[in-house]
Amino acid sequence: MLHHLPKTMIVMAAALAFIGAAPAAAHDLIVGQAWSRATPKGAKVAAGYVAIENRGAAADRLLSASSAAADKVEIHRMSMQDGIMTMRAIEDGLPIPPDQTVTLAPGGDHIMFVGLTAPFEEGQRIPVALRFERAGRIDVDFEVGPVGTKGPKLQIASTVPPAIAAPAVKAAPADEPFFTHICGIQVMADVTITPGRHGPVEILVKLEDGDERPLSVDALSVTLSSPDRTVAPLAASAERVSADTWKVRTTAATQGKWSLSLGIDMKPGERIDMAAPILIE
Repeated sequence: MLHHLPKTMIVMAAALAFIGAAPAAAHDLIVGQAWSRATPKGAKVAAGYVAIENRGAAADRLLSASSAAADKVEIHRMSMQDGIMTMRAIEDGLPIPPDQTVTLAPGGDHIMFVGLTAPFEEGQRIPVALRFERAGRIDVDFEVGPVGTKGPKLQIASTVPPAIAAPAVKAAPADEPFFTHICGIQVMADVTITPGRHGPVEILVKLEDGDERPLSVDALSVTLSSPDRTVAPLAASAERVSADTWKVRTTAATQGKWSLSLGIDMKPGERIDMAAPILIE
């Protein structure tokens, strides 16, 4: 049993466990490296990531997804508009070109679980049905990794036949942004931290209401705090970029897990506080 093993071997065992769920295949499509992150208690949304390889000569399209783990599952597209990162549901499906692999990864297009029936816990496998225009339904398990993980770092297990092994999702370089979605009853926030490493960072916050419409508020403050309290909390007032988007520059002094808190002044006398764990490289 693990408690008889040296500490270093226990750490290795935990790392080896998170390699992404085994791939599934149908027709010309191979779906592999499906994963998500553990969510904090009370979270109502979670993002999922996956690699979809099309080995056929004809294009396909990911039309929809569903799971018993959430009220609904959407396919979301990340894009830059006027220098601001935006996230919107893809209504007409995600194209999967022939002889290519489409990778859904942090900071880019992704699967969004909305209305979680329970928080995602590290080590869980979340069953998801993906529906394609040509290939039909493909069932795949999304493996849940630690909070803030950048994704599976190992290749698919050697027991998987090479003919159906999809490419591994590479971990994002530390200079790339860290993205998270914070969901409350009245307010949702898309938070992008650039770069995703310790030192000076810029935090961009885009606000939406419960119906995913742009939300304008009176003021916004951002606080970074260290869970182990080794670093004093850093609080700053955000600068308005547009009606629903705010920006703040601050410093994440050390790498590791942090808590990011938003203080949202909806109007005079009405304030909403939201928080989520983040990982700084």
